[in-house]
Amino acid sequence: MQLTSKIAIGAGIVVCAMAAIYGYAYYKYPPGHGTAPPVAAAPAAPVAATPATPAPAAQTSAPTAEAAATPPTTRLLYQRCVQGAFPTPEDAEGRNADCSRAIISRELTPDELALARLIRGSARAALGEKVMASDDYIEALKRYDSLIDSQNADALNLFRRAVAADATGNTDKALADFNQAIRLDPQATMAFLGRGVLLASRKRSYERAIADFDKVLVLEPTNVLALIRRGEAFSQLGETGRGLVDLDRAVALAPGSSQAHFQRGLIHSRRNETADALRDYNAALERNPRNVEALTSRAAIYSVDRKLDLAIRDLDAAIAIDRNNPVAFFNRGYARFALDEYPKAIADYTSAIELEPGFGLAYNNRGLARAIAGQDLLQALADCDTALKLMPANLDVRDTRGFIYLKLGDDALALNEYEAALQIDPNRAAALFGRGLARIKTGDVKGGEGDQAAARTINPEVDQQFAFYGLK
Repeated sequence: MQLTSKIAIGAGIVVCAMAAIYGYAYYKYPPGHGTAPPVAAAPAAPVAATPATPAPAAQTSAPTAEAAATPPTTRLLYQRCVQGAFPTPEDAEGRNADCSRAIISRELTPDELALARLIRGSARAALGEKVMASDDYIEALKRYDSLIDSQNADALNLFRRAVAADATGNTDKALADFNQAIRLDPQATMAFLGRGVLLASRKRSYERAIADFDKVLVLEPTNVLALIRRGEAFSQLGETGRGLVDLDRAVALAPGSSQAHFQRGLIHSRRNETADALRDYNAALERNPRNVEALTSRAAIYSVDRKLDLAIRDLDAAIAIDRNNPVAFFNRGYARFALDEYPKAIADYTSAIELEPGFGLAYNNRGLARAIAGQDLLQALADCDTALKLMPANLDVRDTRGFIYLKLGDDALALNEYEAALQIDPNRAAALFGRGLARIKTGDVKGGEGDQAAARTINPEVDQQFAFYGLK
């Protein structure tokens, strides 16, 4: 019996497709492990993702007559708010403060106020202040809607509105604005980059995203954001070698980028190159100790290595930074489960589910923890039923359901669950041993003992695993 063996990279679900610009994309992927590691940070983390490269989106236009009359203090604050790239975790605190002071001055032009709200939203997102960031994005979107003339739109404001639309979850509107910005300006690097990120993060259309990143890199061969995101897209397609080439170059161009190191760590994790992944996660956290995705992903490695205290330390830190991160709670639940702290594990899985109601892995693991802890077995079974609806092909759920039916004394139903798993994977040790127990309990002693012998051949420790959970 085991917890689900899937690993997620990142810090949770996707909350913003413009992740390459302001650092909030999350990633999930199945590992190459045969054991039962926790979810890593999908992400997820993603995980999450942002290096520091100048971005035309945040550049200001020539001052208007009204702007020229603005007091110097407000003018300086505004310039510091919007200059260069979108905020990164490294400079988000200062940018947030500058934007806020410029906004409350009430001395900005409508165009400046729209951009200041957009930039402050991205700074707040990078700081983990998602609710406040959402308010800024919504306000920025409203302002760009009123500023943009549909008959005479300009590419830069269309790009900015696309960023705001995507951040508020309006994917179709964002994509339409990116498309129009590119039609108006075929050299609009950031529009290609933004569309590529949206296609990868929202649509999972990695080939189309790579085509956009290719365009960016033709126009700007040293664009670190494009290298990071193209490398991640290659990795999602299973082309981890090509992905590493891009991430190696990104690290070489921007050695101080926390996100470049983090993303390279994700690829090393997918290649089961744990030592290299750990080095990159450490490097990412040296550059930005608040990189939640790196904390969550490093904790996953610590959990697999049974360094559970270190894993929980990292996950406590990640949750302190971002309490809306379902994967961090899931991973901490796994670590606490491994320490036999079942009530705490159940509480963490519950938090993960509350934050992400479709988190099937969390339902499965909560059901198993409840069953082992001797809590309401019917509620544990209900958790597994939900997990099976969310993940109908997941064999871990079948194993868990079979285990719970055995605990309930419903041996025939347990037999059905294990047989369903074995139809897909005939060499699944846990299912073989569980079916053996069910067969013996239903009177087929010879068949049951044969199943158990086969399970021991595959996994010599399978007896101890079932005995630990109260089944022999």
